[in-house]
Amino acid sequence: MNPKLRNIIFKTFAITLLLFISCSSSNTKSSVEDKPCNENLAFKKVYFENIQNIENLETKSQNESFHKSLKFISKYAKVNFESMANYARTYPYGIFEEDKAGWLKWYEENKCNNIQFKD
Repeated sequence: MNPKLRNIIFKTFAITLLLFISCSSSNTKSSVEDKPCNENLAFKKVYFENIQNIENLETKSQNESFHKSLKFISKYAKVNFESMANYARTYPYGIFEEDKAGWLKWYEENKCNNIQFKD
């Protein structure tokens, strides 16, 4: 199997697993604050769709849709736009992997706060 395809399949599986885990724990109480989790499932869906879009287009075509998804994510979590100041004006894959880990961490830390969409 092509290593890139295997990598994409693995990442898709990982995101799906994170979504499953997040869904299964969305009605639990926060151990730190001991209050109900108030997860905005509409936000969750859009947030992870944008991450998936970035992941799908990272090695294909960093087009307008790709950049729109980066802009959406950057409203909530850090996106290293400075890394795109290269000759090709592309988002380096290694930076994407680092940023994505931060995006997933941000969501896990904030999901029970009824995250609202920003303009």
